[in-house]
Amino acid sequence: MLKLRALCVPILLVVSLIAGAGSAFAGVTFRDIDNHWAKTTIEWGVNKGIVNGYANGMFMPNQNVTEAEFIRMLVVGITGKDLQETYLTELWSDKYYNYLHFKNYPVHGFADKSLRGKYITRAHVAELIASADGVNYSGNQAIQYVLGKKYAQGRIKGENTIEGYVGSGTITRAEVLQLIRNLSERGMSNLYDRPAAPSAEAMLPALPTPWDLFRDEMYLVIRQKVFGNYSGYRIYDDGQNKIVMTSTKQSGETDYAVSVQFEPQIMGFSGIELSSAADKTQRSMLLDLLRLYGFEADSSFLAKVDAAEKNKKALELKVSGKTLVIDPLIASPAGHVLIYYKWWDGSRA
Repeated sequence: MLKLRALCVPILLVVSLIAGAGSAFAGVTFRDIDNHWAKTTIEWGVNKGIVNGYANGMFMPNQNVTEAEFIRMLVVGITGKDLQETYLTELWSDKYYNYLHFKNYPVHGFADKSLRGKYITRAHVAELIASADGVNYSGNQAIQYVLGKKYAQGRIKGENTIEGYVGSGTITRAEVLQLIRNLSERGMSNLYDRPAAPSAEAMLPALPTPWDLFRDEMYLVIRQKVFGNYSGYRIYDDGQNKIVMTSTKQSGETDYAVSVQFEPQIMGFSGIELSSAADKTQRSMLLDLLRLYGFEADSSFLAKVDAAEKNKKALELKVSGKTLVIDPLIASPAGHVLIYYKWWDGSRA
């Protein structure tokens, strides 16, 4: 069985760099990822030091991962640093097994070293991820936990069910990096101790619906494409149909915000609401968001917003071949404006 020593042996990394195939630290690319779905995630993982490539210039993104390889990637990927070597270790993987064993993680290769080189199953991955979150679930409950938390999706596309997760299947190097990136983007930065007793079944998150997954994806897109351009704001999903960016610090305060609205019926963008149409930052966010969803709006569009607000009258116009309505929301506090996409009117939208 091929052992992925590139994960842990510094000598191989040096050889890789000399051969022009090693790490993104040196601006090196791999010959087998250019057309791979996880190319950017692989480059992200290499830059983070979570994984390295091979001396022959290959990354082998579809190579299955063993338990030893997975726990090393998990530790480094979540904590952001490797474990220090100790004189007590005999094998390269000992320090990872010792570390997680004493946190009560179900690492099979701790007691039986022959299991370290076995390919890890997706169900076992779910158990370890749940452990990292400080809960104790196993088997199907662990799978439901990672699906419900939206850390992972089913192996079968569109089927976020216990069966669709395919717990008996293996997991590849690329898939592990995407999983760890998901965890990182959802705020996981610490490996918590796993409770000694099993966690309550009643505390399991519900399995996500297609609408949940769509909304979650939109949250990540807005966070990555728009939110990062602005300081002094926080972002959250209201749990229904809005992604909100606000300058208030506490949820109990008046929410001066820009909210992006989505329509479950079409599983798509439906509008943007501003709490203050005159606010410079909110106006800039509005343009960024409209462009994100395919509406080429510019300063002339903002002039239309001002006109609708001044006249207290809704204004309908075409933008990028689609109908947008600027509604000054006269029944709301001054400055509140809703810009919505007239998706239901096929003759004009």
